[in-house]
Amino acid sequence: MDATENIRWVEAAETPWGVPVLDVRAVTQNMISTSADPQCAANAISFDRDDGSAFAADELASPRLIGALMRFRVNAPLADGALFRPRVMEHKWAIFHHQQRILFVRSWTRKLHAIAELTPHEEYVEITRIHGVITDPEESPLFTTMALGFLLRSHALGMVYPAPLPEGLEETPLEAAMWCFQMFGNLALCATHEIIPLNMPEQALEVLA
Repeated sequence: MDATENIRWVEAAETPWGVPVLDVRAVTQNMISTSADPQCAANAISFDRDDGSAFAADELASPRLIGALMRFRVNAPLADGALFRPRVMEHKWAIFHHQQRILFVRSWTRKLHAIAELTPHEEYVEITRIHGVITDPEESPLFTTMALGFLLRSHALGMVYPAPLPEGLEETPLEAAMWCFQMFGNLALCATHEIIPLNMPEQALEVLA
């Protein structure tokens, strides 16, 4: 069966998020990432000992700064270290906490793409500002916020959560599914072009051992 037959829209009433989502698993769970550049392949699985400090002073490709308001639970003050380490080439991001900042690093290039500034509270941390972009220099501030929220939920918290789609991509489901795999790898299971209110998840952020 053609994979495109299994890329389907799920109605809002059938999803826990109250928005229609595109089921992209037929692509993201069946494709294998390859690269002609051996350095990219080596980079993708090179994070086992990284704690984020190696990226803390790196310059961002985009200097953009936006305000944000996202809260994530913590069970204790968030220590420095990895929130998510890629283990296979189909993992496209590494995420670290370093000195009240969350660093988002593209795994294949080991390039720092975005930084979320945190304000700590007793039982949660609050993202107040975001430096940089996630997928594209021209992405909107709202898209950056949604993409960053998706990465923390899907990667750091292990949640099933829709990846955000760029405007217009919802009209071509196969292209949308391929884009999800390129940007977010096999941790993108569904996607949407709709805005989902970024409520605080029940799961707590924790640094990996």
